[in-house]
Amino acid sequence: NAAIEAKSAFINVAKNYVSDSDEHGASSPLDEIDWNMPKKRLTSIDQMADAINDGLVENSWFVTGRGRPDLFSDAFTFSDPQVSLTGYEPYCRSVRKLFDQDTARCEVVCCSATGPDTITVLWRNSGKVTLGTVQIDLKPYLVTTTLRTDPTTDGGNLVVSQIDEFESDPVGLVLYQIPFLRPLAGKPAPEVDELKKQCNFYTCEMKKKI
Repeated sequence: NAAIEAKSAFINVAKNYVSDSDEHGASSPLDEIDWNMPKKRLTSIDQMADAINDGLVENSWFVTGRGRPDLFSDAFTFSDPQVSLTGYEPYCRSVRKLFDQDTARCEVVCCSATGPDTITVLWRNSGKVTLGTVQIDLKPYLVTTTLRTDPTTDGGNLVVSQIDEFESDPVGLVLYQIPFLRPLAGKPAPEVDELKKQCNFYTCEMKKKI
């Protein structure tokens, strides 16, 4: 938890309920990952984008934490509208504990190299998050993840930073917890198949506002 820098009072309190181990001191499935495995040496940003896409489709580490340390620099940093932290393993362990593993879904709409040393991932986030003993239903929403790579770091276009962007709607989040008030919370993001029909796969941007 010490690695997490909260950007709001609510998150500053909530992060105290997100621990690095499972309940009752049990080990985490993430302990099976070799966090010091050799790094992949991919010669192009397009190769890295393909590797990121394949890994996310297979393991959904944005919500499961089952990451690919071979693709990420030891100098990795993460930031979103609510928190920032340093280190790929701390990031993966944090998301593993935040998202309810029975319901959380990371559904990739688009993953492309969108600029020099830049990979953009557009994905649909849904399911529940867990804060201590409390579970919160998420209204399905879109997240734009920007991954920056450095071809000079460890010699292989490794990811050095991740920035997640999404619209924060605390009022809608509260309304979504009460079934008969959910219509007031606004529309959830469409299903992935529909989103892919509306996505520009060169930029990972929606062709029209959803």
